This record gives sequence, structure tokens and C-alpha cells, in this order.
Amino acid sequence: MASTRIDRTERLLNLVFCLMASRQAVRRSDIQISVPGYSDAPSEAAFERMFERDKDELRGMGIPIDTVTDVNGEVEGYRISQADYELAGLAFSTEELAVLTLAASVWDEAIIGPAAITALRKLEAAQGSGSVPSSFSPGVNVRWSETDAAILPLFTAVREQRVVAFDYRSGNAPLAKRRRVDPWAVVAGDGHWYLVGHDHDRAATRVFRLSRIVGSVQVFVEEQLHPLPPDCNVRTLVGAHEPDSPFEATIFVRAGQGAELRRLRQSNQKLDPFAAGEIRVGARTCEQLQSLVCAAGTGAVVLTPTQVRTEVRAALLRINQVHGGDSN
Repeated sequence: MASTRIDRTERLLNLVFCLMASRQAVRRSDIQISVPGYSDAPSEAAFERMFERDKDELRGMGIPIDTVTDVNGEVEGYRISQADYELAGLAFSTEELAVLTLAASVWDEAIIGPAAITALRKLEAAQGSGSVPSSFSPGVNVRWSETDAAILPLFTAVREQRVVAFDYRSGNAPLAKRRRVDPWAVVAGDGHWYLVGHDHDRAATRVFRLSRIVGSVQVFVEEQLHPLPPDCNVRTLVGAHEPDSPFEATIFVRAGQGAELRRLRQSNQKLDPFAAGEIRVGARTCEQLQSLVCAAGTGAVVLTPTQVRTEVRAALLRINQVHGGDSN
């Protein structure tokens, strides 16, 4: 019967468990037999190389693997001391846990959202129940759209100070243009993510909204030519960033539906909250308007302008296809 191939990450975890489970040093031969994944090695030499790589990687992560030798200097085996491996106790104030809760909520719809929430639950468990008041509700919410997937490569580029390039659609421009940037910081503000950096083509500091990046972000190996100036405040730049031109649309809402759209209707319009009718809704961007209408589902229909109506229909079709529906 063929053995089941073990993923490398699983093999590393198995190795950690093996070395922590014994108070005595574990011999290399016993590790080869008892740790799932090493049996896949085609030869003894291949196992040796695999094991050495795994040890180096775990040590690089900060996991203290001790090499135990006898009186003659011969290697007896390996072990991980639980006392060295365990973290010291963590303690957070209520205010600090509230900030962590807010941070986790920012990532709520991101691809790393589950990991953020799991980490938060573990911290709360270590602190004990009731650390964060149940009534706590973050005052801000950063929405995550499919185009905001650019945030992950941009975070990497900022950390490693690498040059990036991407296609960017400015303001209400119909077409995207290629931009080459030295990224300084990725900042959340006003319900969106922004990139602050030096634009190579314009030879000036620029603020880019991530939801306007079209396609993927390319990260280059070359280092930045224009790093962040020491006196530059990126949050001030984002706050001073000129907002997009406002968008408006006439929308038909069905009886008892479209609550958020009704809330944002123009102040001079009156409509019973439980009645169907037409309302005029404004938003800072076309994307925000589309998001609001899509969230209402079948409870709202865009009447005008045609651009918003077409893009909302396309967005709803994509959502339908993702969830297994047809393309009609």
C-alpha cells in the first residue's frame, strides 16, 4: 500500500511534536522512523539533506532545537526544551485588546481574516473571558474588495523596500495607466486602503487608492531609489488626498428593502421606509455606489445612469457565478 505524501509544513510540525514529546534526546534514526514525511525520502542521503533543511528552517523561526552530544562529542540526538519553547505570559489591558479587536475587524473580509480572528480568540482566551466589553463596536470599518488583493504584495514591497508597478485608473478615468512606484506605506482611511509612495513617471509623491489598481501588482527585485523622507507623515498625505468626484444614481427600491440606500438618499426626498419607490442616492465613488446596490440584492434596481446600472449587473453576475449559478 503506497504511503500518503506528507506536506512539508505538516512534516515540520510533526518534527516539533516529536522533539517536544520526549524528555530525552531523540536519535536521528528514531526521527526518521517516527516522523511522518521522512519515509518519502528516496535514500538515506536524501533524508539527511531533508532533515538538515528542516532543522535550519525551524531554528530560523526561533524554535530552539538542541543538539545533544555525549562525553566524546558524538551526537546522541536532538530535543526541544519546553521551557525554552514556551512564550512568557501575555497581558493586555482592556484598551489594548480593544485595539486588537479593531485590527481583526479590519481584516474581516480579507483572505487572512480567519487567521486574524483565530489569533484574537487565542489572546482573549489567555486573558480570560470578559477582557473586551461585549458592547465594544469598532467605530470604523474598512471594506475589502477583490481589487484590494493588491494589499499583500504591496505590504511585502513596503517591508523589503522594493519597486512596484501596476495599472491604475485615476479618478473617473475610463482607462488605466501603468504606474511605477517606490512604495512607502499602506494606510487605511475613510473606509479604503491607500498606497503612499514616490511616482517615478511624475517624479513626485502620490497617493493611490488600492481599489483603483487594475490587475496584479508587480514587485521588482530592485531597491527603492526614493525612500520615505524622515519628515514625511503618510497619514497627513492620505487625509489631504483629493476625494473622487461624487456619483449619483436614481434607484428603485422595493417595499421594506434597501435600508442603507434609503438612509443615504438626498435629504429633500421623502419615502416611507416600508413603501416601494424611486430615490436619488449619492456616493463618493462609483465603486461605493455599486457596492451599496449589490448589497441590497434584488431589493434595488439602478435606473440611471447606464454606467452604474451596467456595472452593477456585471458584478451581480460574477457573484452568481462564484456561487454556482448560471451566467444569465
